[in-house]
Amino acid sequence: MASSKITQSQNTVAGDQAAGDINKNQISFNYAYDSQRRTDIAVLIEKFRVEREGDIKFYETVDKLEHYKSSPPGEPTLTLEEKLEKGGCADQLRFARQTKELFSKNLVQFQYSESAQRIHALLLAEVYSRFHRLVSPLIHQGADINAINRAVQVEIIEPVQRLLQDNVLELYAAEINGMLYFLTGNCHIRWDKC
Repeated sequence: MASSKITQSQNTVAGDQAAGDINKNQISFNYAYDSQRRTDIAVLIEKFRVEREGDIKFYETVDKLEHYKSSPPGEPTLTLEEKLEKGGCADQLRFARQTKELFSKNLVQFQYSESAQRIHALLLAEVYSRFHRLVSPLIHQGADINAINRAVQVEIIEPVQRLLQDNVLELYAAEINGMLYFLTGNCHIRWDKC
């Protein structure tokens, strides 16, 4: 399409004037983005590498990780199996046990690294938040298990994998699924409609 030259001189305009289309229904949001700012996980990955090189040991558990390792006060004490059965997910029990064990082993493997604990806490918080915002509403609406599993994959597993960047802790899809069941076992995530 050939461009045409539009001359607008000596115009008196009380409203809008443009040499092209005006779309008043479009809203634009502009955010300042610092491309040089490193993400929290990138900083923690760098700290992890320094700790590993210097063989630095940390013999405490960071508070944020401790929060996810224990059940909130007042929660009923049910096993992972009972929780999944109550939520109608008993058929996922074998997968839940296996992946939860994989994640738990990863936690133990890196328990003496402060930055690894902080990475675990950051990822657990992400899984927890994404589950409650994006998957739990589907459960409450009575969505079928295929829709719920699809949402878990697309809204939790894949974004958390991207968040991992260099993946220095070697957390793969199975371990990320294990985080869901780790949080379920500790009463932070519920699969039932209650």
